[in-house]
Amino acid sequence: MKEIKTNVMRLLDKAGVPYEAMYYEIDKSEFDGMKVTDILGLKYEECFKTLALKHDHDLYIVVIPVNKNIDLKKAAKNIGVKDLTMVHVKDLLKTVGYERGSVSPVGIRARHQVIFDKSVDHLEKIEISGGQMGVGLYCDKKRLLDYLKAEVVDVTKEETC
Repeated sequence: MKEIKTNVMRLLDKAGVPYEAMYYEIDKSEFDGMKVTDILGLKYEECFKTLALKHDHDLYIVVIPVNKNIDLKKAAKNIGVKDLTMVHVKDLLKTVGYERGSVSPVGIRARHQVIFDKSVDHLEKIEISGGQMGVGLYCDKKRLLDYLKAEVVDVTKEETC
């Protein structure tokens, strides 16, 4: 795949957050975070998917390992809201500015809060979407979370995919 510079990369460059760009090819119809992780040759627990959740009119960007599932009740309780619902796939572009398979916690259009699952605590580097399908960014975790002003809480179900 041709190397490109995404808006997410430009934002991280400007903020001084180090990352390594990783490029991959996958058919849109076969897109899955674990398949991408396999292609990149990384461990599931260090590759993260970004979910957009809502409570009333508030937007929450929740980042969890690709091999885990969100626990909406646990997430709502630990974030401090009554309930959370997923932003529907068809509404992702207008709500967060990204399509399925390219959602990144960096560069979201709307005002939002960023939450990472507690499983991020033991890692030094993590992989997130580069803001475009086919682009992953292997980032310094501490610098990324500081830049995003992210909270770290328990938001996933105990079992893995």
